[in-house]
Amino acid sequence: MKVLVTGATGFLGSRASRLLEEHGHEVVRLGRPGGSERAGVTADVRSDAGDPASRELIADCNAVLHFAGIPDPARAREDPARAVRENVGTTLNLLEGCLEHGAGLVYPSTVRAALVPPADPYAHSKRLGEEACRLHEAPTLVARLTSVYGPGQVAWEGATGAIASFAARALEGEPIVIVGDPERSRDFVYVDDALTAIEARVAEGRWNETVLIASGRSTPLRIAAELVRDAAGSSVPIETPGGELPAGENESYQAAPEAPLPLNLSLEEGIRRYVDWLQNQPAAQHATRPRMTRKGATRE
Repeated sequence: MKVLVTGATGFLGSRASRLLEEHGHEVVRLGRPGGSERAGVTADVRSDAGDPASRELIADCNAVLHFAGIPDPARAREDPARAVRENVGTTLNLLEGCLEHGAGLVYPSTVRAALVPPADPYAHSKRLGEEACRLHEAPTLVARLTSVYGPGQVAWEGATGAIASFAARALEGEPIVIVGDPERSRDFVYVDDALTAIEARVAEGRWNETVLIASGRSTPLRIAAELVRDAAGSSVPIETPGGELPAGENESYQAAPEAPLPLNLSLEEGIRRYVDWLQNQPAAQHATRPRMTRKGATRE
């Protein structure tokens, strides 16, 4: 099949593009004009996903994987209006293009969007994007993601996931700092497992569904930090200073155990592979240095 991937220079978009091509699919990579450059990642087309002209890129495509948007709760808190524009407005634009060209749209959302009311502006914007998909005539697949991690996720490029932050610190010899409750938990899913699950649903034509992409395993951040430290062969301390966090950041997000993915990798093996990937990426290793701060990673 032929797939348009938006946000193709970001973590999920770049990894999805690579995996789809490896699986024999034709991929068109769409990146934002003037967007940040990532090591070894390029876009085929530079255009705003919210630009009506971008709809023409959907012609002859079977599906659109819409990874463009604001994936960061901190940025959404700073500018809620922009988060709605990026996570909802661009989605509606692409839905119109999908309807015109006979394609389906995959909308990656978050487990946080299932809460009523949504916990923060990020979750709120994602929930509104889900509603746009449900109300539109175009075929859609809403994929609620838990905490996805793995190759392609690098702290120096702005990745805010907990495991990415822990790994960067461990490899730099910096203390791993978990602000807030270190026992709050996340359902971590290796990126390739998450994307393969989405690919399978698209290939089967399973449109107009909302699916949870999760492992069904809940892991405290403290335990995840220990696993990362062990995988890195590091002895850096894990600091848990407590402290207050913004709304939505100090809670646990657990997937329903009755809906787990058939995972290829355990959390321990996934973390090991991710750390190995980082250790073999000179550009990624070098660039982590200026990004290290004393703040802990608190995003999903």
